[in-house]
Amino acid sequence: MDQKRQGSEYKRRIVIGIDGSKNAEDAFKWYVKKMYQRGDYVIVLYIPEFKKLSHVPVMTADAALMTKMVSEEQQQSKLLIAQMNELMKLSNVKGTIKQLTGEPGEQIVQAATKEGADFIITGSRGLGKLRRTFLGSVSDYVVHHATVPVLVCRLDDSVL
Repeated sequence: MDQKRQGSEYKRRIVIGIDGSKNAEDAFKWYVKKMYQRGDYVIVLYIPEFKKLSHVPVMTADAALMTKMVSEEQQQSKLLIAQMNELMKLSNVKGTIKQLTGEPGEQIVQAATKEGADFIITGSRGLGKLRRTFLGSVSDYVVHHATVPVLVCRLDDSVL
């Protein structure tokens, strides 16, 4: 892994997974306040889950409704990415934001490997034990499948 540092001005590569939630934004802010080091390069990953579309019957015949919903989700994604970009600039954090598709946990782990990440940070949505058991958890998946250290931030407002 030392080869990835040759010719690079960055000391560490950090992957931060976001989902548009306050917990994800708080995880980024926690990183900036508690872990940021000069020379870090941050790769923010956003993998939208298109929540509105998951509630539409599969065989809906209303193409206009589907088009409108997809457009709304894409607009929401663009807004979130713009907000995150602004937060990175205000925090003087060097890096990039990437939007990926697929299962969020899998995509975070794959991207961290591809990017040569030194560690991963993700927020916790605070699912209850029962919901996490049946629905799974992105952070749980990342913790169990990543090949680098993972920090799962579960914060309240008093920490920031």
